[in-house]
Amino acid sequence: MKTKLLALVLALSLCFALFAACSPKETADTTPSANTDATPGTDGGSAGTSYKLGVNTWGSGVPILDSFGDAAEYAIKKLGSTTTRASDDFTADKELTNAQNFIGGGVDGMVFQAAAVTTLNQIAEEAKSAKVPFALHIFIGDDADRAAIADNNEYYVGAVDADMVLDGKLVAQYALADGCTKAVIIGGNIGDNNMDQRIEGFKKEFEANGGTVLFEARCTDNSEAPQKAEDMLAANPEADCLYALVGDYVAGSLSAIDNLGRGDINFYMSCIDRESANYIKEGRIKGGNDGISLGSYIAPTLMINYLDGHKILDADGKAPRFQTQPFKVTADNVDQYLSVFYSDDANVKPLSQKMLESLCYRSNANVTYQTYVDFIKNLSLDTMLTEYGLK
Repeated sequence: MKTKLLALVLALSLCFALFAACSPKETADTTPSANTDATPGTDGGSAGTSYKLGVNTWGSGVPILDSFGDAAEYAIKKLGSTTTRASDDFTADKELTNAQNFIGGGVDGMVFQAAAVTTLNQIAEEAKSAKVPFALHIFIGDDADRAAIADNNEYYVGAVDADMVLDGKLVAQYALADGCTKAVIIGGNIGDNNMDQRIEGFKKEFEANGGTVLFEARCTDNSEAPQKAEDMLAANPEADCLYALVGDYVAGSLSAIDNLGRGDINFYMSCIDRESANYIKEGRIKGGNDGISLGSYIAPTLMINYLDGHKILDADGKAPRFQTQPFKVTADNVDQYLSVFYSDDANVKPLSQKMLESLCYRSNANVTYQTYVDFIKNLSLDTMLTEYGLK
């Protein structure tokens, strides 16, 4: 009896061993930290692997800066992935630390803003060493640095920003068309690429067509705007237009205009936000451009495509750089603008889920570099309104 029992035990043990050997083994995902347990398409997202992506902002509490992070997170979640977000607190050191924390925390990729500019090269090297892909949006660093990274870093996915020079040029055209000839400008730090490029476009266009830029007030932050705007306007009473480079400097400029009784001055701006849009409705601001945040919606699609194994490459076989185009907002279309960019409906954003999915391989197997080129070329406030049946 003992012999038979022993034989039976040995036979069963052999069967279990053979079963285990023949069973399919669990394989790791090509992106080790990808959340493959997530239900595809959750949060209204596109079906496919869910990734965890790091998102930073240059600072928090400033509407336009917050909007860049909000846009990137919206797009990422609509495409079925998750985010971890951090503020750079307006310092280069914190920006670098945030990138390091994202990498050390095991993100699958970073949808990043290199607002400090000087941090980009080190962030790119650390991402390369850790094999963590990164896409840039809005604040995309220095052109020469980015070109070198595109040549030598396979984990660089691409960049999407707005054409800031064109933005300034168009605002100059608006002012000239209204008969303005003497301008003053207020905005952020010297060395901030976004500010410098807008001024470049504005001055070149304005001065080439008979206008004069009398003064530029550059501010460390918006707390300096009321005094600097008042000093600028008081010293240049002949100014007939004021150009605010971003919405942060609108309230301070309006305060200065009121204090000096300069209600006659034409006020133009870039980077319109909800508050400044309401000033356009009231007639206190003649108008200006927006659309700067569009790059924050588009950049996540480059990252998702890369992680899905379909990296988008330009005509030279390198990670691409795309630029969105600004569009004009005046009293004539400000309500339509608000209906898309600041809708009370959380599902109404400048780029719908359908529009985002059209740029993703997981939803559109035919997506290429040219798809992006065509998409951006045709992207306007009218196309957004049409998408939601608002036009």
